[in-house]
Amino acid sequence: MFLSFFGTLGNILVFLIVLSVVICLHELGHLYFAKKAGILCHEFSFGMGPKIWGKKVGETTYAIRAIPFGGFVTMSGEEVESEVIKVGQKIRIGLSLDGEVDKIIVNYQNPKFLDLEEIVVESINLQGKDNTPLYINGYTVKRDAFYVFDKNQMQIAPYERNFTNKTKMQRFLTAFGGPLMNFVLAIVLYLFLALMLGVPNPSSTVVGSVSVGMPAYEVLLPGDEITKINGIDVSAWTSSDNISTVNTELAKYQTNSTFVFTVIRDGEEINLPAIQPQYIFYGLGFVADVSSNDLIILSPLYQDSELLQGDIIQSINGHTFASWNDLITYALAYTEGSTDDDPTVIVVLRGTETLTFSYVSYSSDVLDAMGYDVFYSRIGISGSNHFSLIGGVENAFINFGNAATSIYKTLGLLFTSSQVGLSDMGGFLGIYTLTSNAASQGFYSLISFVAFLSVNLGIVNLLPIPALDGGRIVFIGYEAITKRKPNKKVENWLHTIVFFLLIALMVYVTYNDILRFIGAH
Repeated sequence: MFLSFFGTLGNILVFLIVLSVVICLHELGHLYFAKKAGILCHEFSFGMGPKIWGKKVGETTYAIRAIPFGGFVTMSGEEVESEVIKVGQKIRIGLSLDGEVDKIIVNYQNPKFLDLEEIVVESINLQGKDNTPLYINGYTVKRDAFYVFDKNQMQIAPYERNFTNKTKMQRFLTAFGGPLMNFVLAIVLYLFLALMLGVPNPSSTVVGSVSVGMPAYEVLLPGDEITKINGIDVSAWTSSDNISTVNTELAKYQTNSTFVFTVIRDGEEINLPAIQPQYIFYGLGFVADVSSNDLIILSPLYQDSELLQGDIIQSINGHTFASWNDLITYALAYTEGSTDDDPTVIVVLRGTETLTFSYVSYSSDVLDAMGYDVFYSRIGISGSNHFSLIGGVENAFINFGNAATSIYKTLGLLFTSSQVGLSDMGGFLGIYTLTSNAASQGFYSLISFVAFLSVNLGIVNLLPIPALDGGRIVFIGYEAITKRKPNKKVENWLHTIVFFLLIALMVYVTYNDILRFIGAH
């Protein structure tokens, strides 16, 4: 009980740290480019909701808010800013030693400032376009003066300090800075993994690792140098040349029901016991028990599957199979998957009872987006790694590209596939579950997940949707093409409306997360 409790606390802590790092670096990217452009940044906050801590450094208040999901940078000019004070309004002003206004007390009745001069605003210019002086009535106003409200104060933002009035390139870099930092973080983490763990050595036939519970476990050992597979010499793990390799020989699963390895172990060449591969039918939704001539299911793959271990397959969609090879041939051709209207129908023998089940199976497009093929044959071995600085850099960018491609494919399926919908999306609880699973597999697995999550956040924020960074970039692109700025009020209304729609989507996604989480327990 206590171990479970502390384990949960540990997972929550890891989740919060992971999310904090990814989001804070995203927002720091915005902040960095905004400050480089001279944009006035009022606040940099991690989290949402009430402020629980804040410290002002220079012009910017750095804060932590109560809900540790999300974050933001408040920049002047990002939104339509209504005039804080107007002609005819009573205010109080505080003067610096040189006689210029450095404080504008918005509430002239504020008891803390009754000693300051009270005025009625007759003329005012706090924009100062083209670097013209700022003034209220006959008083010159400092360009870094402050509005003072009852509970807080805010620095005024002259024309040249507004996001809206910066060049298109400065605004683009400010908007793109968040996703850019996510991409940089991912590449750095992937490079770290490549340098720490090494990169695959395709020219070596030495076994790097053997997965626990897989067919090769305790037959092949890490460090074994494979010389032959089923009597055929192999000289590399993978190769672009037309030679026999470990991978090419293991791909002959329809020709060979078992694999016999000849290896060099402790300086001696030995033949190992035959290994029967594991067959995983991702497209059809089950793992095969190939130890029997009967078509026995070892375990189902789909959540809520009605199939059970030990079920013997009689037919699938009316097709019968004499052997696993027949079923493999069928599975490789069954790439379209199925739908609710036209489901996959499987007939199994369970004990003495014949049962029929219908379910939706995934198409090859959906499986490809998840990183799977419709069928896999595996014995559970991987090749050795070696240190390579150039290879590490290349590997980092390859992993980054694979992560980005996977995300784009998954997002594309929301619009092109009937098998994937909004109910399949994951929110914060889904991220928590994935973070916990990655952490349970070790430090390097967690680092890999953080890199993938960072790419995910960057890509999603670049979607051309108002309220996201990509939406802002679209408006900048519109301005570049049409040579005129979009209507600021319309733009901000779109940002606001879509923001609340995204909040509603997050609530819906989180609700489905909770249902999946409860179902898993």
